[in-house]
Amino acid sequence: MDFRYLEKDLNELSALGIPYLGVKVQKGHKELFSGTRGSEGNGKRFFIYSCSKVMTVSAALRLFEQGRIDLDAPVKEYLPAFGKAYILKDGVPCPPDTVMTVRHLFTMSAGLNYKLWLDPIQKAASQPGADTVSVVNSFAESPLDFSPGERFQYSLCHDVLGAVIQAVTGQRFDRYMEENVFSPLGMTHTSFVFAPDELAPKYTFENGAFRPDSLTNGYVLAPGYFSGGAGVVSTLEDMSLFADCLACGGEGAGGYRLLKPGTVELMRTEQVSKVYRDKSFSCAAGEEFTYALGVHVLKYPLPTTRAPLGVFGWDGAAGAYLMSDPENKVSIAFITHVHGWTGIRPCFHRPLRNAVYASLEA
Repeated sequence: MDFRYLEKDLNELSALGIPYLGVKVQKGHKELFSGTRGSEGNGKRFFIYSCSKVMTVSAALRLFEQGRIDLDAPVKEYLPAFGKAYILKDGVPCPPDTVMTVRHLFTMSAGLNYKLWLDPIQKAASQPGADTVSVVNSFAESPLDFSPGERFQYSLCHDVLGAVIQAVTGQRFDRYMEENVFSPLGMTHTSFVFAPDELAPKYTFENGAFRPDSLTNGYVLAPGYFSGGAGVVSTLEDMSLFADCLACGGEGAGGYRLLKPGTVELMRTEQVSKVYRDKSFSCAAGEEFTYALGVHVLKYPLPTTRAPLGVFGWDGAAGAYLMSDPENKVSIAFITHVHGWTGIRPCFHRPLRNAVYASLEA
């Protein structure tokens, strides 16, 4: 085991001008490597954006284990407003050809989109007391882009899944996450609510340069709206605790069992083989990945792929990355705070992932 390969990759990323980055590698609850470049993020929290999705689907699968959520039940059984979901055929509102199910939410194949600016959403978010469920219900007031199950489309599906969690448990979504995911795993700096001075500086990379960006999250639609798809703030250390839990079959370092091993296996089982093959699925992690229950999973390796089949995770709009490998109990957590990171280098996290496995094999 020799982490000079990972050190080299971090140095290369830093040389590209990224103001701050950090990575942590664990195996079976034990830290193998931790390193940062830059200092302005030390002791700070970060918007992890879509890495929130992995945490949300884990919470929902916990309820699935308990028999409180049925993956193939219609969403309208939990959120009645979705009984009015519709599509447009020749401009005429019509019922979709298939019923939207919870599984469609997990796999982002529900027909939803990311059009946060639509009038029903903005109107719902502006109401006094707007919360996760009330705003999510407004999504059903605009037409679906396609009938559920027809194809994959990156969308607000995991925000809806957060509302399902709230409806099923009767708890505010953020509180359920705190009591059942964050706190039991020791993720003491992970939440949906934060003070601005707790956050690391954020940047946008465009036209070959890094410029300061505002410390706001456009996916948080109202003070009481907790986005299951993009609303979490966290730290490298907390993200590592979470990724390690999934890599160890759903058991955290302190012994808390978030999920059963069989449920983790289900999470990383491909769900979109048909749409992957017709290329309607896209993933910043690279073409070797397909999509499972809320996570990408490595199934179609390239000659240059170092990670083993079945590793899974996701990334975020400002560059955060989570990866878990249950076969080897290895996890990777990576943090930075840069929008536009996909333009810094192709398949941004692939070289990092390869460097980790090269280091483990050395």
